[in-house]
Amino acid sequence: MWGLVGLMAIIFRFSNYENRWVINQDQARDAVIGLYGLRNGQWPEIGSPSSAGPFNFGPWYHWLIMIFEKILPFASGPWVAFTVLSVISVFLFAMIGKKYYGKLGIIIFGLMAAMAVGQAENGPDMLNTVIVGFFSTIALWAIMKLLETEKLKWAVLVGAGVGWAINSHFQAWGLMSLPLAIFLVNKFSFWKKIKWLAAMGLGWLITFIPLLRFDIYHNGVWIKSVIEYYTVGVKKFYVPVRWLTEIRDFWPQLFGSVTVGINWFGYIWLILGLIVLGVIIKKRNKIKKFWWILALSLVIQIGLMRMYRGVRSKEYLIAFHGYIILFCSWIVAEWFKLNKYLGIIILSTVLILAGINNWKIIYEHQSQAKTILEIKEELDKNNKGPMVIEHFKESDMASMPLFYLYYRENKIDNNGTKISVCDGNKYQCPGGETIIRNNYRIYINKNFEWYELTPENIYGRLMVNYGK
Repeated sequence: MWGLVGLMAIIFRFSNYENRWVINQDQARDAVIGLYGLRNGQWPEIGSPSSAGPFNFGPWYHWLIMIFEKILPFASGPWVAFTVLSVISVFLFAMIGKKYYGKLGIIIFGLMAAMAVGQAENGPDMLNTVIVGFFSTIALWAIMKLLETEKLKWAVLVGAGVGWAINSHFQAWGLMSLPLAIFLVNKFSFWKKIKWLAAMGLGWLITFIPLLRFDIYHNGVWIKSVIEYYTVGVKKFYVPVRWLTEIRDFWPQLFGSVTVGINWFGYIWLILGLIVLGVIIKKRNKIKKFWWILALSLVIQIGLMRMYRGVRSKEYLIAFHGYIILFCSWIVAEWFKLNKYLGIIILSTVLILAGINNWKIIYEHQSQAKTILEIKEELDKNNKGPMVIEHFKESDMASMPLFYLYYRENKIDNNGTKISVCDGNKYQCPGGETIIRNNYRIYINKNFEWYELTPENIYGRLMVNYGK
């Protein structure tokens, strides 16, 4: 059973990997920052700058990249490591399934997680938004362990998982509802609740020590920037929302999209879930505390999302993936308890639909890794020595990945061949290019005097929100 779950997780995350690992401007920038930190003995004090507001996230994401650069010292090494974390999260979901449904739970929860389209799609990516999925899964798994053993170390891990997720990206702020839900749902003594809450708070606080340390030495600039965003900056966004749209469209369709890659399938989940819940209520069956905690936390987050009026891109919703996978797995497992054959039909349908859409993503919706590597191969044919890479305005989508690949090979030098990059998808580029791929224009030894990329100024982008 475990082998089947692991095999499916690996297949849907690593198949056609050479054309799927996502090496765009942000991923390449962060890889350069990690590599520069390793080579110069510097651990970033803060993490990636937010594109939405004047603040930065925590540095744990970049620290992970640095560790993975060391462990897997090849171009796609950090990406592979992040994909391995995605595989590990599948086993964590399967362990939760085993706890509440035995061997059947391993199969249902494990395969649902292994083949969930939202998870498989993000598997070959390396972004601070993506790592939110792993850290939130850590928190959910730790809740199961805490309820099972009542040991405070698991309460600390719950808080740390939530804190790591928030440090990675602020889409995870709603996960703070998990400790609150644990406090409210458990009916034991008040002082025991306080002890658990304090332990979770400790875990959460530990994850914020790097940012607190940064603020101590920088006059509180980080916390001021966060406050400025949530009191002033957030008002620059406006995406109309209303309760009817939230309940009728957004949430059901998110469930369908994450599990099988089909928005309308969320309504199937809704119907199946309501039927199961009705049967449980009629039979007065007891629902485990774990599910009450998740349900209360999700209800709180539904309310929080209703108040949020910013853009809802898929990468900003990864914090919800764990809830969706667990609740949909719970629905399938409960149907197995009602009728084994109906359970088999439901699970088979979900896995078939997810498999079809995953296969489309794997072989039809590929990243630009192949394009970037082809450009590099062309450049390498006639340029064996070091290089200087410059780009026109914001042509980072092509220039940053190329810079990362050459920086890995120690081929960035002020006296090298000048490689100029212009993104023809965004700008009217000059003629005389040597290479054209995906409308990226590459020039050799042109006197353009565009912006030159260096390891130092890329590393310095960590401070872009703080006046540098």
